[in-house]
Amino acid sequence: KRIFYFCLAFISILMGSAIYILFRPTTLLMFHWFYSMGLMRSIINLRNEMNGFNRSLPSWFIYSLPFALYVISYLFFIKGIWWNSTSLVRHVWFWCIPIVAVGSELGQSFYFIPGYFDMTDLITILLGTAFVVLITEHPKPNKREIA
Repeated sequence: KRIFYFCLAFISILMGSAIYILFRPTTLLMFHWFYSMGLMRSIINLRNEMNGFNRSLPSWFIYSLPFALYVISYLFFIKGIWWNSTSLVRHVWFWCIPIVAVGSELGQSFYFIPGYFDMTDLITILLGTAFVVLITEHPKPNKREIA
């Protein structure tokens, strides 16, 4: 199961990154880096292949889901690292990013933190965190209960 969590972490970060690369505006700083590395031609070709597909995607998929996938990736990664640990510190590591992400989003709504509050961002972060908690913390059936 530990390897499974690492795999889910890796898949989540790849999915979030792919959404950014394929569907987000090319004015983002990362595209300047890709240009400097000589990768823009390949990226533009991939984006052109997805051109018809991206019009059917909802905006939350393009603009809110990637960050939620990064949070999910972090949570699965932490679960893999702290596998079978009973330390209280593991909970601190697990919850720090979701709390900061939610707090940052709420801080934007009250103008404590620069940026624009987006309810969809908040919902995707909360749902992503709940998803990981459900996957990793579900009660394990007792062998006697199965028989």
